[in-house]
Amino acid sequence: MKLSNYDYLVITLEEAQKAFEEGTYPIGAVIIDGEGNVVSRGRNRVFSEGDCTAHAEVDAIRRACRRLLDMDNKKFVKNDLTLYTSCEPCPMCSCTILMSGIKNIVWAADDDDYGGIRKFKEGTKFLELFNTLSYVASPYLDLENRQRELLAKWNIGRGIINTEWENMKE
Repeated sequence: MKLSNYDYLVITLEEAQKAFEEGTYPIGAVIIDGEGNVVSRGRNRVFSEGDCTAHAEVDAIRRACRRLLDMDNKKFVKNDLTLYTSCEPCPMCSCTILMSGIKNIVWAADDDDYGGIRKFKEGTKFLELFNTLSYVASPYLDLENRQRELLAKWNIGRGIINTEWENMKE
């Protein structure tokens, strides 16, 4: 039986309460399929497990991977899943949601400081954070070509040909 957005958000708050009791950020998430069935639940585990990537949305996505991945063909599955979360997803979670193929998101509370979805869609809010990073991009051609070769072999093995990874740089 399909519940309302309100009901699913209550489930996220139950998970947020568990996270709070475990001594970490009180954020919870749940993933629902098109029929309204709970596919997975997640909660923030950053401090309870000592893992900076263990956000509620990532936790729920990790637990839903059987629905998100076609392991036999090594491909992502198009899906009708909805991710509910108690707080607007941060930039890391926003990108994880995007990469997972989930297209529908509902959250209980906006996060005007670190919420990512609205800021990514509406502007350049995180540029100042990215501007604090330094990086060295592809400094060694031989290593870049080795990586490109590995990715080309991976993609060809999955039936994807003519990818950018086939073209070695000179």
